[in-house]
Amino acid sequence: MKINFEYKKAKIDFVDGYIFKGKLYRCGYTRFPTAYGNPAKGCEEVQLYDFRPKEEVKASVIILPGLGSRNIRFLLWMGTHLATVGVNSTVVILPGNYTRVENNSVSGRSFLWPDITTMFQFWENAVVDVCSTIDFLQQRKVWKENNCLVGYCLGGMLASMVTSLDKRINETIFMTTGGHMPKIIHKSSSTKFIRKLFEEGYETKYYLNDKKRLYDIYNKQIDIVRNMSLLQLTSSNMIHPLFKIDPIAYAHLLDKNKITFIDAIFDETLPLISRTALYSEVKGAKKYIIPTTHVSWLPFERFLAQYILLKVNINDKKANKIVIKNQKYRF
Repeated sequence: MKINFEYKKAKIDFVDGYIFKGKLYRCGYTRFPTAYGNPAKGCEEVQLYDFRPKEEVKASVIILPGLGSRNIRFLLWMGTHLATVGVNSTVVILPGNYTRVENNSVSGRSFLWPDITTMFQFWENAVVDVCSTIDFLQQRKVWKENNCLVGYCLGGMLASMVTSLDKRINETIFMTTGGHMPKIIHKSSSTKFIRKLFEEGYETKYYLNDKKRLYDIYNKQIDIVRNMSLLQLTSSNMIHPLFKIDPIAYAHLLDKNKITFIDAIFDETLPLISRTALYSEVKGAKKYIIPTTHVSWLPFERFLAQYILLKVNINDKKANKIVIKNQKYRF
């Protein structure tokens, strides 16, 4: 079963308006039609919160949220303060999530719905939307060579794919994220609904409900996947289709010198075995372990903001002081 991240590039016609103005930046809310050819109903428009410095744009950052809605406001906060020191910061609302939930669904559910066709639709849509967001920023002349893609949880999983596909990305940060889809399906607290469906007799293909069989297939095929090109990975019928939406399958295509892996030691949302599986595939990348849970780091995101400044070569005391000074603001 092939997964398709290709799309036709064209001039982007967008709708844009300022929803907030700070002293040194403006926040634009932008919408434009997705370039993905098969969006679910309710996901037809890309939605961005674009924090734009009023003066010179020194660097560019795209921030990809995790599943659900609670993390969004914290990541919006980060956008305000990065923009204050000259970093154009764009929070992408992913299809099927937050204000882009598809008809009759729940935020984030379809990325993990135990049907390969449904999952592929949303992962394809999300990857295309992130790449076309870079197109949009280039069109506005604010996508700098000095840039970074930051992904939290689901956003980090998507970041692994986007970074392997799109060579316009200079640095990538995985924030409390993991891989190995069978382990996420059968062990994560976020996928209890899937296991309940299996218990109720939900019919599924590709052995998604058979934990042992699924693990065995992964163990047998992972070495094959590690030696695949991007084209082979996305088009091959010789591997389990879950590999095509699994960060561990794309890790060998990444430049480890441009990857940072930040793990929360008390994370119970993504099982430890999932997080270590991903890091083992990007071994050699920078890794930091923080003493928090999956979500408790969010109120302290100023530290991540400071690290992002370091990665985009804005490492002066004045910028860091501004980020810390303005940390009290909340959406």
